[in-house]
Amino acid sequence: MDLLRGAFPDNIVQATFGKHATLLINKTRPEDGSEYLERKLEFKSGMNMIGVIVFSIVVGVIMSLHPEETAPLMKVIQAINDLTMRLVTIILWYSPIGILFLIAGQFAGVENFGEMMSQLGMYMVTVLGGIAIHFFIVLPLIFFAFTRRNPVTYYLNMLPAMATAFGTDSSSATMPVTLKCVEENNNIDRRISRFVIPVGATINMDGTALYEAVACLFIAQVKGVSLNFGQVLVTGLTATLAAVGAAGIPSAGLVTMVMVLNAVNLPTDMISVLLTVDWFLDRFRTITNVMGDALGCAIVQHMCAEELTQMDNEKENIEMDSETERHALLQKKGDIEIGSSL
Repeated sequence: MDLLRGAFPDNIVQATFGKHATLLINKTRPEDGSEYLERKLEFKSGMNMIGVIVFSIVVGVIMSLHPEETAPLMKVIQAINDLTMRLVTIILWYSPIGILFLIAGQFAGVENFGEMMSQLGMYMVTVLGGIAIHFFIVLPLIFFAFTRRNPVTYYLNMLPAMATAFGTDSSSATMPVTLKCVEENNNIDRRISRFVIPVGATINMDGTALYEAVACLFIAQVKGVSLNFGQVLVTGLTATLAAVGAAGIPSAGLVTMVMVLNAVNLPTDMISVLLTVDWFLDRFRTITNVMGDALGCAIVQHMCAEELTQMDNEKENIEMDSETERHALLQKKGDIEIGSSL
């Protein structure tokens, strides 16, 4: 109920710094001394991330349906976005120094350094294992179920894009190589790839969503916080929605991870510890994101095969009609010139 209640906040401004949560209080009945749980709704500090995301989606959909009326608001939002990006760029120049002291402070406060490194190692194994299952089992099964094509061949043809994704650690920087691989190696229609790949590089972040969910559960375990089923569900939902808004740049998932942690009231100070291994894990996330975009191209092309064929036939008919008209005009012009010469 807290999840549904939080998705539709009464006050969107209030949702940015507080949210309602149900507390279970143990009480004793005076008649027989038996214990029971009493539910109490309490306002707690912390951002209502689900409510903010739902509100943003609704506003975005309405603005897309009424572009002319909402054009001034769009300019304001774009200006705020540009201002934020410039501020982030300035901060990034000093981030190595800040990250150094953040990591040093976290490790200095660890009582058992060996146990922390062991936990980080198991965390890496869990993330890589989850990405491997998604990359080698889930994605190929979805690809084969829709297209009935051999996923191994498709994967092999995408090796240059995978190598570029591993090296650049950015799905946006890999986009030109991805386009070349899907169009030349896998014979994807240019009309499909030029639409799906740019959109996918922006919103299709399945590897990032998987990583953020695992990272959130890891931080909860390290801090000794027990998450119930509802909180785990919120973690997965928030990680999926937050990953959509992640930029296609290196380690962008760490920025949106703050939203996931705030959604379940987990501390954000452990993110600095994850920075020590994120540079390595992020490369495998990027490969997964890129392959998800490439496989999406093949699925969309298969689903739109009839429409593409119809468009090609209409184009050929238009070209034939224009060619016929051109010949008719030339013939008419020749007849006029012959008549005038006579």
